[in-house]
Amino acid sequence: MMVVTVFAFQVNAQNMPGSKVPKEAKMAFEKAHPAVKNVTWESERGNFEANWRVAGFDHSELYTRKGVFAGSEIDINPSQLPVSVNEYMLKHYRIKAKEASVNEDTNHVKTYEVDAKGKAYIFDSNGKFLKVGEDD
Repeated sequence: MMVVTVFAFQVNAQNMPGSKVPKEAKMAFEKAHPAVKNVTWESERGNFEANWRVAGFDHSELYTRKGVFAGSEIDINPSQLPVSVNEYMLKHYRIKAKEASVNEDTNHVKTYEVDAKGKAYIFDSNGKFLKVGEDD
């Protein structure tokens, strides 16, 4: 059974200075992304979210206090979605994807997310529809 987690990183998040982020969380992020320099941090339900932009797209990763990876979300151009995602959205919802992301959960399972009309449409890494959730 596959468990899918939708990351609502922005809900209840509070900005915080990097000096307040636990050393282990910052070190884990810096090890994973040594070239990223302009990072902002938020407190998110007891975890710590690093946010940055690359080529105009938002990136975020969540770490526990002890520096354990807890998930990520990377905004992508909808043209980067598998063809099956766009076909499904048009056929079943008559929606053309305008906002999309690649999400990764704690177990490093990747999913695609299309945000439209206040909903998050979730697809597996092969573009197979999984479920509809609340938009983050």
